[in-house]
Amino acid sequence: MIIRATKKLLNTSGITPIKNLNNPINKLPGEWYASTISLQQPGKLAVHFLHYPTFISILIPGKSLNKVILLLRLRTTALLKRLGYSDLLPQFQLDTKPEIFSTNSRSILAHINQLKFNIEYHIALAETIESIDYDRIEDIHFDSLFTDKLSPRGYITPKNILDNLLQKK
Repeated sequence: MIIRATKKLLNTSGITPIKNLNNPINKLPGEWYASTISLQQPGKLAVHFLHYPTFISILIPGKSLNKVILLLRLRTTALLKRLGYSDLLPQFQLDTKPEIFSTNSRSILAHINQLKFNIEYHIALAETIESIDYDRIEDIHFDSLFTDKLSPRGYITPKNILDNLLQKK
């Protein structure tokens, strides 16, 4: 499992950035991009994982990549089961050893930054940190629009991508 983290997240986690200049893997198992999200209180953060090429978002409270990475498999499994895509779980290869690199794709970073504002808005709606419904926020972003030059409409959603993967299976 390849995880590409932002510089801020790598510094917060105490991980030395390693560059891997390979192009993003555009088929499963793909790779995960990780960044920090504010929980609207000083010192309180969560990690936002964005999977490429499916563009699913996973949110895990915590500020260290070393600690939250252990929950990535559990949260991803829960999301795919909750939304009816558990048949695709083996293709994500979540059991493989994580390899952590610095980010290399500015277009994916742009998607992450765009999602960050929306995620932080939904987090701000919660009355307390304990009442943040991470599942609901992940579900909302399951229908987010992403540009896709190959799509006749010019955009695609994570739902469209996973539906296409299920049909090919």
